[in-house]
Amino acid sequence: MAVAHRDGLAEFPQWLNADAPLNLSFTKLSMIGSALQMPFGSLVRSVVPEAREDELIRYRTINNQGVEASRNLRDTIVAMRNRQDWARDEMIAQGFGENLLVGSVPSHATADELASHIREGLSLADGWCRHKSNAERFRFLRGKSSDAGLMVMVDSRSGSSSARRLDVREFRAFVLLDDVAPLIFINRNDSYAAMLFSLLHEIGHVLLGSNELYNDSSIDGGSGVERKINQAVILTIVDDEAAFRAYWKKMIADGARVQDVADDCARRHGLSALALTIHAHGLGLVSDRDVSLIRTLSEQHVMDAETAGSGGNQNLTNASHLDTRFVRMVRNGVERGSLPYSDGLSLLDIKSSAINLREFYDASGDLIPLPYLIQPTI
Repeated sequence: MAVAHRDGLAEFPQWLNADAPLNLSFTKLSMIGSALQMPFGSLVRSVVPEAREDELIRYRTINNQGVEASRNLRDTIVAMRNRQDWARDEMIAQGFGENLLVGSVPSHATADELASHIREGLSLADGWCRHKSNAERFRFLRGKSSDAGLMVMVDSRSGSSSARRLDVREFRAFVLLDDVAPLIFINRNDSYAAMLFSLLHEIGHVLLGSNELYNDSSIDGGSGVERKINQAVILTIVDDEAAFRAYWKKMIADGARVQDVADDCARRHGLSALALTIHAHGLGLVSDRDVSLIRTLSEQHVMDAETAGSGGNQNLTNASHLDTRFVRMVRNGVERGSLPYSDGLSLLDIKSSAINLREFYDASGDLIPLPYLIQPTI
């Protein structure tokens, strides 16, 4: 069969026909899971679950139309579920309980209330996004998310092949909800401004307690829930409405064009010009025609030059894509001897055992203290 032709899986047919229980390493199970497009947890259950499409795929739409998911998306979801399953088991074994953010906000909450909970849950001070570059804003928020117990993975491709580039037109991000180890994946082929929006959007879903695959680029489109979360994202960043209103009015009074005002506000706040124009529209500062103009200009704009590129040491590039806490858990497992070295390399997507792991850990940003929102069980 095709699985047996993959490197390291030549014995797969014999494993299927074995009468005695198998003792396979995490690396082998991960390889089988990748080949079969199955999460790690499904392979080690004593009862075989009914085969079904991943819920992120089953309910996926683009422009409200059901569409077939690409192999790149499917494989990415499988890889992230494998990591999440391992992290969950590891955290429970270490005595950690539920993440307090998951499902902490009721579905009837307003956008203002959701934004307030996001800022409180991530310990975001007023004006947290000011005086930073777009890259610094995203990295800051990613670090805050990790502090709060959310695993945030970022990548521009599926697997190790540079030919398997993830398409932002298909998806920008997704969240795999879990009461212990919630995981957010961000498509790194987006601009930093778009990734910032996507990360906050998925954090909104974590607080509301719902899985989601995010691909809506319209900001003001989608269901009522999606529009509420999008509005909460903007309010999480633009936390001083009076100052925003005054600044917009002053620029217009000084003769600036709407597109110039929108671009300037985008630089100040780290969101797209379209998102902030839609926010200004809600405040009565711009017309429908202005929104249409900015939308057209945004659609014509080529993808931000900040999008990811490859090169250099690929292992260290991979390190920057992994969540800091996840890397730390793998490191600790290897150092304790509870996780085989080869399995640790596989979890970290390290292609060569010759890499200096300390250098890898440093590249992943493994300097953040343990999150205070996850409390050990008593």
